[in-house]
Amino acid sequence: MQIYALVLPSITSQTPAVNIDVNQWPYLRRLQLADDRFGTPGIIDVLIGADVWGRVLEGEVIGGRPDEPFAQRTRFGWVVFGPAVVSFTSNVSSLTLSALTSEDDVRLEELLHRFWEMDEIVAADNQHVDDCAQIFEATHGRTADGRYIVHLPLRQNAPKLGDSYALAVRQFGRLERRLVVDPALRENDVTFMREYATLGHMELVEPPYHHNNCYCIPHHAVTSKFRVVFNASASPSTGVSLNDIQLVGPALQDSLCSILLRFRRFRVAITADIEKMFRQVLVAQEHRDYQRIIWRESPAEDIRVYRLKTITYGMTCSSYNAVRTLQQCVYDNYGSVPDRRQAVLARAAILTSFYVDDFLTSCESAFDAVELARNVDTILSAGKFTLRKWNSNDG
Repeated sequence: MQIYALVLPSITSQTPAVNIDVNQWPYLRRLQLADDRFGTPGIIDVLIGADVWGRVLEGEVIGGRPDEPFAQRTRFGWVVFGPAVVSFTSNVSSLTLSALTSEDDVRLEELLHRFWEMDEIVAADNQHVDDCAQIFEATHGRTADGRYIVHLPLRQNAPKLGDSYALAVRQFGRLERRLVVDPALRENDVTFMREYATLGHMELVEPPYHHNNCYCIPHHAVTSKFRVVFNASASPSTGVSLNDIQLVGPALQDSLCSILLRFRRFRVAITADIEKMFRQVLVAQEHRDYQRIIWRESPAEDIRVYRLKTITYGMTCSSYNAVRTLQQCVYDNYGSVPDRRQAVLARAAILTSFYVDDFLTSCESAFDAVELARNVDTILSAGKFTLRKWNSNDG
C-alpha cells in the first residue's frame, strides 16, 4: 500500500496518558495487537487518516460490554478502541497525574497553531477610512497607455515637514561607507538604482535644490536578501516624518486565512504574483517631491537628488494605494473579457484571491484554471500589472 506522508518531529502527546492493564479484558489477551505495548504511554509513530483507514481494515471486530473497549482486525494486527476504566488499588479517591514536557517536543496542536498564525495587514483607524476612499476616488487617474496615477492621502491640518535633506545626507553617508568596504553590496546597490532609473521609476531633480514642502527619504541596503529600504518614518528637524502626515487606509483584501481556504478548495491550484506591483502605479506629479532621495554611484561624484515617480515601499499609505489601484483596475477593465460569465468569475477571483501582490486560487479542472488565468491576466494587463511566476499542481 503506497500513501503520501507528512514527516513531523512529533505528532501529538503520549498515548495513552496513563498505564492501562490490558489483562482486565479477557477477550483481548489472546489477540496479537498491532502495538504490543498498547497499555503503556508512548509516542505515536504514524497517524493514518480516514482516507487510508478503509484500506487497512480487515473486517472482524471483537468487543465486550458497552462500557468496555473493542478490537478491530487490521493489516497491522489488532487495534483497540473505545472506553477504558483505569483501576487503582489505592483507596485514595483523588487521582494525581504528572506529565513531563520538553521544549523540543513540538505537539501537533502547536504546529497547527503556528500554521494559522498569520501576519494580517493592519487595519486603519476607522476615523480615516472614508477620507482615504474619498481622496482616491477624487484624485486617481490614468495615463494614455492605461497606467494608474494616485495621490498620497495626506492628513488634513498635518504639521509641516522640516528639513529632511540633512538627515538623508547623513544616512547616505553611512550607507556609502558600507558600500566602499563591501564591493558586492555596492554592485547590488548600483544595479538596483540603475534599474530604478532605467525603468523610469525615478527622475533627476535639476539644481538648484529647494527643500521647502519636500521630503528626502533616507534609504539603506538590507543584505540578507538584497533590497533597498526607504525609510519614510525618519524624523527631520521638526520631528515630523512623511509617514506622520499620511493616512494608513483600511485593509481592502480578504484575510490570508480565507484566501488559503479557497486556495485549497478545488483540485487544481494556481499561483502567480504581480511584477513590481507598487512600482506599476505612478504618484501624481504634485506629490513626487515628497518622495525625493539622494544618491550617487561613487564618492567621486556630486550628490544628486532624485524623485521617485511610483508608489514607494516604506510609506504608510503604499499598501492601501497599491491594493486600491489593483481593485480599481478590475472595476475598470473586467469588461475586456468577452464572455460575461468568465469576466465576472475573473473579477471575483482578483478581488478575493490576492494577498497584496500574490495571487492564489483553485479551480475544478485544468481547463477552468487556464481560462481563469488568461482572463485575470487580460484584466490586469490593461492597468499595466504584469503577472509572472505562474505555477500549478497540475502540469
